[in-house]
Amino acid sequence: MEANHDNPYRAPDAELLAGENLVVGALYRMSAVGIATFFGTPLAGAFIIAHNLRAFGRGEQVRSAWGMGLGIFVAFMLVGYWLPEGAGGVGMTVAQVFTMHYYAKNLFGDAVAGHGGPFLSNWRAFGISLLFLVAVIVVLIPIGLLLV
Repeated sequence: MEANHDNPYRAPDAELLAGENLVVGALYRMSAVGIATFFGTPLAGAFIIAHNLRAFGRGEQVRSAWGMGLGIFVAFMLVGYWLPEGAGGVGMTVAQVFTMHYYAKNLFGDAVAGHGGPFLSNWRAFGISLLFLVAVIVVLIPIGLLLV
């Protein structure tokens, strides 16, 4: 007999399967999605969602997250354009935050809640949202000036 088969302390020969919620790197909390969306449009929220999807190894869903963020952004821009002056405001922003948070919660809310590893700071999400806000302003102001 071989010594490996007689050793009772040897690890069994088994194929190890990665769990569904195997996380590579730190995650953003669910609140980071709301913070990024509130201050930096749904595009910033989509960035946070995409980061978490990549960390969960679900890279195939990143494109749909960006599509959702862009779709919400464009939809609310169009609705805001046709609303009377002063009618949108806070309600439109709250609706965007709620929509992106609910989308993220459906994608990975339970997995983030049960995550025992490290989290990235909400301040980092806030900084990312400001970068997205500046980028959106830099792009939309010239477009707005051309249309008026």
